[in-house]
Amino acid sequence: MLVLDRKISEGFWIDNRIFVKVLSVGRRRVKLGIEAPNGISILREELLERSADSSNGRERPVPGEQDQEETFRPVRR
Repeated sequence: MLVLDRKISEGFWIDNRIFVKVLSVGRRRVKLGIEAPNGISILREELLERSADSSNGRERPVPGEQDQEETFRPVRR
């Protein structure tokens, strides 16, 4: 696991296609902004866990994993 320190308004790139930016930091919360191509699904961990629990341990396909053409609005670098 990579651990990074970032200040508000700082961010980082993942695979030169996904940009993650720190928008705000509260007492017990960090708000992140994520810019990614349309073909990449971004799911919160608790939703994946809930999906696995409701399917009785059987794996279910992750929404958005179908082959999709990557089209997205360029983000600032």
